[in-house]
Amino acid sequence: MLNRTVARFVGLFVLFAILPGCLGLGSKEDNDNSPHYYVIDVDRRSIASHFVKDRVLYLKPVRLTSHFRGKNIVFRIGDNEYQPQLSHQFFSDPQEMFTEQLKRWLSKSGLFSQVVTREDVPADMALEVAVTALYGDKRAQFSPQSVLEMQFFLLKSEQNKSQLLFQTGLKVEVDIAETTPPNVVKGWKQGLNEVLLTVEDDLSDYFSKRKP
Repeated sequence: MLNRTVARFVGLFVLFAILPGCLGLGSKEDNDNSPHYYVIDVDRRSIASHFVKDRVLYLKPVRLTSHFRGKNIVFRIGDNEYQPQLSHQFFSDPQEMFTEQLKRWLSKSGLFSQVVTREDVPADMALEVAVTALYGDKRAQFSPQSVLEMQFFLLKSEQNKSQLLFQTGLKVEVDIAETTPPNVVKGWKQGLNEVLLTVEDDLSDYFSKRKP
């Protein structure tokens, strides 16, 4: 009699264990369609001990390539196929977010006496920045990565014309454990930190080589 009771109990346990999968209930995470919001937030942390004088930079609004201009986080799932993650978005417009991150970083670098984002403020130089890649790589033949690519153009501001002083393009591919929105955003944060460290070093080298 005892053996029959145990067998019946085990059978019921197995039934309840597999029932959610049969009904397509899945885990809470798999079926969570509520909106999730993210920011890419980096910080130079320390402020430079010395600031140059009379070198005002106008930081133009950062531009994103049209594929990545929306608020939805994007995964690359094929060579020419991208998929927006509809429930996973940036908290603010990504162009505004990148502009604010760059302004805060460069304002602490000491390379400029002031960094402004208003076009009507007199400036000695202008910086144009474009984000040309911003996606999580989820292609089957590649390892999971957060991909960020940016282009920088430093221009001398003069009346009715501009002169290109410096330019560089940087691409970072950060390995992540799995291509999920939280992992991808964390990778972008690491990538942006690396990009801004490199750009600051490049600009510092450029200014140190300029003739007085």
